[in-house]
Amino acid sequence: MLRLELLQRETSSVSVTSRGRRWELFHSLWVGWTFTLGLFSWVAFFYIGLRARRIRWVLWGLLYFVVFMLFAVPNGNDPDSEIARATVGPMIVAGFISVVHAFLVRTDYLLRLENRMQEAAETDARLRRRLEGEYRLGAEESPQSESPEQPEPSGSPATGGGSEEPDTHEKAATSPPNAAPAFAPVEAKVSSGSATDGPLHRDPILDTYPLPIAFSWALLASLRDPRDRYREQLRHAENMVTFLGSLSLALLEKQDYKEAQINPKRLWGTGSTFGSWNRVVQGSSKVFRKYEDNPLASAIQKLGVDSPEESRFGADVAALIRARNDYSHGRGPSIEEEVVVASKEAQERLERCMKTLSFLAQYPIRLIQDFDLDRSSGEFWLKCLRLSGDGPGFSQEEVLSRTAFPNGELLLDLGDQNWVPLYPFIIASNCPHCRYRETYFIDRWNDRESTSLMKSFERGHLEERSDVSESLATLTSEH
Repeated sequence: MLRLELLQRETSSVSVTSRGRRWELFHSLWVGWTFTLGLFSWVAFFYIGLRARRIRWVLWGLLYFVVFMLFAVPNGNDPDSEIARATVGPMIVAGFISVVHAFLVRTDYLLRLENRMQEAAETDARLRRRLEGEYRLGAEESPQSESPEQPEPSGSPATGGGSEEPDTHEKAATSPPNAAPAFAPVEAKVSSGSATDGPLHRDPILDTYPLPIAFSWALLASLRDPRDRYREQLRHAENMVTFLGSLSLALLEKQDYKEAQINPKRLWGTGSTFGSWNRVVQGSSKVFRKYEDNPLASAIQKLGVDSPEESRFGADVAALIRARNDYSHGRGPSIEEEVVVASKEAQERLERCMKTLSFLAQYPIRLIQDFDLDRSSGEFWLKCLRLSGDGPGFSQEEVLSRTAFPNGELLLDLGDQNWVPLYPFIIASNCPHCRYRETYFIDRWNDRESTSLMKSFERGHLEERSDVSESLATLTSEH
């Protein structure tokens, strides 16, 4: 058990991103500019500000540049003047401050840089898929355009002429290649047992499980390259445990945080990890034993995450954490054969875990869009989106509630009008990068600057929120 805890803590003490220690060291070389006693500290902050598109760091770089100029101008004109000598001390002090400042923002910079690189990779992948689709489209059109003298179908009218048939083929060929898959989920739901139901069969997970884990699960089916698939399998595993941890935090009574050994500042101070979220579920499970009236809390407790030696689910999660740590630190599979074997093992574990989590489909998450007052009963009709399945289309519902909730709030439905607000642990927001609506969890909390960094379950995009930080500060002060 001690060895398992050490393995789970390894990520938080060694690596802050999913790319491993070597990548982080390479992209931390800019810190060296701050060891020049303030001469080039401004270069370091200009660099990271422009690289991560963070205006605050650019402004800090401008401030360090002003200090440098106040030192450089007098010393360049008359090094022996009193003004020149007076600027030496502040310059050295600013240099030491910049060193400390650089190490304070280093983790934030690495997380933002990783996210930007991931966004760039996704953009390239979308462009590549579009070009591949256009290439296939051109390949389909070329045989038809090169052979216009094909015999007419027997059922075509004789008076149509030879010019009408190519137009028909062209219209069929120019339809988007992915049009059928986009509508396949809808057809599968409304079908009535016809012979065509086989090809349209969908994994129930993609229709009934909560969006945060259904989306990343759907992504696995589209990946064919073993390395890409293995990377996303580990990301889905982390998503799965992060979602359970975030649900657990929402279900926990505030006075039970101490008993569950959950310290918000420690959890999010340097960035959350796979292992830290697993410890949240472990600690919560011990407290959930007394939550007999909460069916979801009882179901999470029965997963046995806190006793992996006795629970298959807990053992699978522990193995996935080890695999994730090995992958991040360069100890994972290297050659393709090893990656294939590791991916197969990870998939088997994930399938068992996802099957065990089938109870989550009984407790849907709803996004509040509007509400109306029922004057006869004094209750509220909540107009919601049911965030079940991988999206992007979600069912619109109206449900009755004793209380009203703000628009944009995510509610967990435990049944019998028992609603659990998921804010601030899980929120829904339109991503400023991809413009899609995504669900976010708390990845990092900077209580000094009163900001929290939210990370999306779907694509790993980052968004900074000050309102979440205020809620966390209130939570910390209560226990």
